[in-house]
Amino acid sequence: MKKTIIILTFAMAALFCVLLAGCGSSGGDGADLSDSKYVGTWKAVNMSLEDESEDFGEGQWTITLNDDGTGTCVAVDEEGVEETTEFTWEPTDEGFKTKGDMKLKFTDDGEQIHAKMFGVSLNFEKQ
Repeated sequence: MKKTIIILTFAMAALFCVLLAGCGSSGGDGADLSDSKYVGTWKAVNMSLEDESEDFGEGQWTITLNDDGTGTCVAVDEEGVEETTEFTWEPTDEGFKTKGDMKLKFTDDGEQIHAKMFGVSLNFEKQ
């Protein structure tokens, strides 16, 4: 069961990066987001579904939001294979969202940011 969860975790990370790739990598729109609290690197700490939660294991999954409206998603699996994707983003009233063909919304609870994919909440903490 644990191996299934680990495989699912990295499948979700890879899919997340692919979805962000659909958001475009042409760069930000020239916005100055340097005062945004979201600028910086966020590391995935766990994923949850209903009352169940699973911490991310050996691999890493980070998103970095730059002050020019661009960002990078990096997923590294347990074997050290890295997948990097670029995207654009903008702040919202509840957090921020990626822009382009595939939009993902991130909400902020004051300690973590959260994105939902297929009912699974992905939880990130700022590094």
